[in-house]
Amino acid sequence: MLKPDSNDPMKVRRTLAFLVSVYAFLALPNMMVLYHAFLATDVDLLKAILTYVGVLAAGPIGAYLYAAQKNGNKEK
Repeated sequence: MLKPDSNDPMKVRRTLAFLVSVYAFLALPNMMVLYHAFLATDVDLLKAILTYVGVLAAGPIGAYLYAAQKNGNKEK
């Protein structure tokens, strides 16, 4: 489990934002193509799932960007 680090207060948010972005923008679209190719899943259903996951992915990524801005960009 990720634990906060006193030397790096953004560690948990940065890691969560990275994992969510990898899943939402790299892994899931490729899985959708496989679902459509091998399982003949409806394209409209896949579009709805991608939209839903994209909206959910904006939460952790937005929280990280807000915290980075609020902390005065100490990460440089």
